[in-house]
Amino acid sequence: MRIFLIWDEEEPEMRVIFDALLKDGHEIVYWVGGYCSLQVTPPGTVFHDHFEAWDATPAQALKNEPIEPASTQLIDSMAHIESHILTMMNKRYNIAYVDERKHVYFTMLAYWDYVIDRYKPDCIVYAVVPHSIYANIVDEMAKKRGIKRICLEDTWVGTHTLVYHDFWKGSDALHAELKKLEQTSVSENDLCEQLQEYWKIQTAPHGGVEPEYMVDQKSLLKGWGRIINRSKIVLRTLRNGTLPYFVADYVVRLFKRDLTDEYAEVVKKPDWNVPFVYFPLNHQPERTSSPQGLVYADLLLTAETVAAALPEGWELWVKEHPTQWMLRSTRYSSIRYPGYYHRLAKIPNVRVVPIGTDTFTLTEKASAVAVTTGTAGWEAILKGKRPLMFGIPWWRDCPGVYRVDSAASCRDALREIQNGARVDTQDILRFLVAVDRTCIHAHVEPPTASWKAARDTQDRNLPGVMKRICDELRAMEN
Repeated sequence: MRIFLIWDEEEPEMRVIFDALLKDGHEIVYWVGGYCSLQVTPPGTVFHDHFEAWDATPAQALKNEPIEPASTQLIDSMAHIESHILTMMNKRYNIAYVDERKHVYFTMLAYWDYVIDRYKPDCIVYAVVPHSIYANIVDEMAKKRGIKRICLEDTWVGTHTLVYHDFWKGSDALHAELKKLEQTSVSENDLCEQLQEYWKIQTAPHGGVEPEYMVDQKSLLKGWGRIINRSKIVLRTLRNGTLPYFVADYVVRLFKRDLTDEYAEVVKKPDWNVPFVYFPLNHQPERTSSPQGLVYADLLLTAETVAAALPEGWELWVKEHPTQWMLRSTRYSSIRYPGYYHRLAKIPNVRVVPIGTDTFTLTEKASAVAVTTGTAGWEAILKGKRPLMFGIPWWRDCPGVYRVDSAASCRDALREIQNGARVDTQDILRFLVAVDRTCIHAHVEPPTASWKAARDTQDRNLPGVMKRICDELRAMEN
């Protein structure tokens, strides 16, 4: 098969990936990755740097090609994705005006339409859910042309990674396995040892463990991790001569209003005597909200929708993501703009709770949990609660989830919850058994701090990942 590969790894890992695909008889016609792995690019493969693709810059091999601007027909045919592409640009184009974003988008449309027509791939293979601007455009163009696709998504439940042919629809293998398991009695003993341990911890009274990536991020951004990171920044500014600017900027920021000031103005202590729906905000910008949150990447829209459906006397409790300020800083941005928290707090029956409020306590005490794609929704399931889900997280197919898209559907779901609706333990176990049987038992995206260590462990297991991908490609050919 002729393969488009969108996979950014270091040189040793890319060598494993290339070797596996070539050994299986595939031709890699185009690859988007990093310059650090340029030298292992197979002969005849067009290389495109990830950051250059993000900036709408052509691959070096195509920089002199006379690519015509996007036509009205092309733009109109892709209009259904334009809104979320402009939202995805919050990450790379934070300060760009709308018209600038649209022009970059139109430039990408023209380029990738040309590339796909010229190189005619049989399959697009992504390391993860296509969430960079260009990858999402490529995915939609491939879908419209009937080109096959494969992408992966870490569940962060043990070392289990899902395989998608269309991430909007979910895992075909998981759907089939869930169908087979219908009406089948299972127990935690049917899970692998790793998932049995996970099950015991997460379902224990007052139990719960933060996802590995959260633990890792906090270790980087608090205590000694924070000191080390700040020291690295200072050393980098010394090397590139920007230390005076860095110091001046830091001093100015000490006297400027920021997100923490605004949050403090609207926050209220929890009143545990009030029935409430818990809605944790997503870390943004990130793929878990755009594209996987769909239109509900607008978290204010999510909050307004749930608040409009609340039963009499209930509140909606909203909490900022614990790493939002740590990873994205406390400055205002296109994703947390001036007045954001005030708009949130003005929604009727909304209570903004302190950012340090324990998420497991909130999930346990909540009458219901609502998420765009947040992990709290999955944690609610493990406690037997049926979450309101607006987006498409990895656990979307677990029985008992309320897929909501309006105040009316939220109202119906909350009415059922009021009447005692719960997730059946057998349904959760069947789902986990299906996950165990259909996932790749490996991490695709190891947490940041343990990245290097993870490369040398079975948790990484890149050869196993590539074996599964080659199996999927072989099945597509038959």
